[in-house]
Amino acid sequence: MQLMTEGTKVTYVHKGTAKEHGIIKSFPQDDPYHAFVVYNCAGNWDDYQSYTGQRTEIGHLKPGWL
Repeated sequence: MQLMTEGTKVTYVHKGTAKEHGIIKSFPQDDPYHAFVVYNCAGNWDDYQSYTGQRTEIGHLKPGWL
C-alpha cells in the first residue's frame, strides 16, 4: 500500500457517491483518521495549497487518480 502524505493525489471512493479526485493538503495533528483534501481548485492543481481542504476520512481515500 502506498503511503499517503501531503501532496499525494488521491481519489475519494465511498459507497453511493461518485469518485472524486483530490490532493492531500494536510493532516490534523490530533486525528489520525482524517486528512484535509482539496477537491476542487478550478483545475489549478499546481496551486492546490491556496485552496481550502475538506476534512475527509482516510479510509475513503485511494492513492492516485483512478
